[in-house]
Amino acid sequence: MVTESKKEFLKHQGTFERNYPEISESFENEYNWPEMDTLRHEACLCIAFGLSQSAITICNHMMESLLKYSLIYHHSINNEGAFKPGADLVKVMEAYTEEGIKKFGDLTLGQTIKEAFSNDLIDDKEKEMLNKFRVNFRNAYSHSDKEMIFEDKSITVQSAKISPEGIVPGTPVQAVIAKNPIVHSIAQAMKASQDAPGYFLYLDGLVRHMKKRVFPDG
Repeated sequence: MVTESKKEFLKHQGTFERNYPEISESFENEYNWPEMDTLRHEACLCIAFGLSQSAITICNHMMESLLKYSLIYHHSINNEGAFKPGADLVKVMEAYTEEGIKKFGDLTLGQTIKEAFSNDLIDDKEKEMLNKFRVNFRNAYSHSDKEMIFEDKSITVQSAKISPEGIVPGTPVQAVIAKNPIVHSIAQAMKASQDAPGYFLYLDGLVRHMKKRVFPDG
C-alpha cells in the first residue's frame, strides 16, 4: 500500500529526474569544508526538487557565508599565534577565529566583496560577478523588490474591457511584470527556475577555488 508521503514524493519524482543531472556532480562531491557543505547539500536538493526560490535564498546565504568564512580564516592563518599545549580545543578554536569574526562578521555584503578582493581571495571577474549577484539575487529577493527581479520584462496577456453587456475580450497586450502584482508569483517562480542552477553552479565552483586560496596547504 502506497503511503500518502510516498504519493507526495512520486509527484515530484519527474522533477527530480529532470533536474538532478545538472547538479549531480556538485551534490556527490563534498568540499570537505563543513561550514559550506551543509549549504551545498541543501541548495542541490532545492534545485533537484524544483524549489527554485528556496535555492536562490540558500545561494544568497552561501555567497555571503563563503566570503566571510574565507576572510575570517585567511585573517586567522596570517595572524596565527602559538597554541598552548594542553589547552581545550574548543577554546583554542574560539580564540583562533575571534579576531577575524570581530573584523569581518558584521560587514555588509558589498563591504565583504571589497575585503575579499583586497585580500586577493577573489579576482576582478569574480568581484564583478559577485556584485551582479548581490544586486540581482541577494538584494532583489531579500527585499522582494520586483523591479530589481523583473526589470522591464513584460509578458503578453489577454486584455478585456468592461461594457454594458459585461466583460468583453480585447486584443492581447504587453504587460510589464513588475507593475502587475497578480502575475508576480508565477513569474518569479519561473524566473527562479531559470536562474537558480546557474547561480548555484557558479558559487559551487567559486567555493572550490577559494578553498585552495584560503587553505593553500590543504
